[in-house]
Amino acid sequence: MNELIDKFLFELFDGLRDKTTVLFGEFIADAQALAAIFMLLYFGVESFKMMSGDKKLEIIPLLRPFALGLVLMFWIPFINLISYPGELLTARSKAMFTNQIEEVELLSRNRYALIDSVAVELLHTSLEVERAENEVKDKKWYDFSIDFSAIGDKIAGLYVYVVAKVKMIMFNIIEFIVVTFWQVCTYFVFFLQIIFTGILVILGPLAFAFSVLPAFRDAYIQWIARFVSVSLYSCIAYIVLSISLVVMQYGIEREIEILEYALRNEAAFVMYVGMTSGGVNSFLLTALLGAFAMLTIPFVSTWIVSTTGVGQAVGGMVGGAAIATKAVAAPATGGASAAM
Repeated sequence: MNELIDKFLFELFDGLRDKTTVLFGEFIADAQALAAIFMLLYFGVESFKMMSGDKKLEIIPLLRPFALGLVLMFWIPFINLISYPGELLTARSKAMFTNQIEEVELLSRNRYALIDSVAVELLHTSLEVERAENEVKDKKWYDFSIDFSAIGDKIAGLYVYVVAKVKMIMFNIIEFIVVTFWQVCTYFVFFLQIIFTGILVILGPLAFAFSVLPAFRDAYIQWIARFVSVSLYSCIAYIVLSISLVVMQYGIEREIEILEYALRNEAAFVMYVGMTSGGVNSFLLTALLGAFAMLTIPFVSTWIVSTTGVGQAVGGMVGGAAIATKAVAAPATGGASAAM
């Protein structure tokens, strides 16, 4: 495990984000046509109200459809304008993360080197135990000149190394799974941002077109709130990663101290390998909590810009799945009761 985070994938995400820009103008022409139709309807209704005396002449409300039309005419510059604050915050949080990941990866390489040294020492010792076991098996039962009790005591004293070797293999597998899960959650958030941003930008012109109608006058405000919320995903992700790496760095430093001392002192080495997991729990716990923290980013982004974001959508999906499960289970239960 050479890298905690694959920086190449972050560069790949940046390339994917740039590639999706070719689709941003797919619905602009349709939205402009809808906006023109809605503007005619809007002006017709407003003019009728003024001619009938139900409403006085007001200029400012009549300018609102023109403002929305200007946004549709300059859609890409408008996207660049509202994306700038999120990009600026993301650049700063990314710089903080980059400095932190370099230090943690250096410590992580030292940690894995020490763990390999412990594994080599355990391998040599376990081979000694196996040789001692073979000596006992090869001796004939009637050869009373051999001190079997001494050999048995030696095997019993060194058997802890064999158990420790098995435990270390198990914890290496568990650590690989946990770190992989952390990486997948991290990459998932950035990929989710690309997908949501693409959907919002491609279909955004329709929201502005419908905002011309009084019944949907706040549609463009909700769209802007969702777009800003999604644009903060990467900024919050880098902050969560930086905080996780600070805690991870502390755990790795403590574990390195334990490993170095165990390799220098034989009694400490026996105590270390006899423990359940040494000091590996802090690293695994930090990676696991960091993975779950990454999955909460769609919810956290709505704290900054209040909107019905993906957090509510996910909650609705879970609730709908639960209701559907109950509906499917109810007839089966009723049928079973009737059969009895």
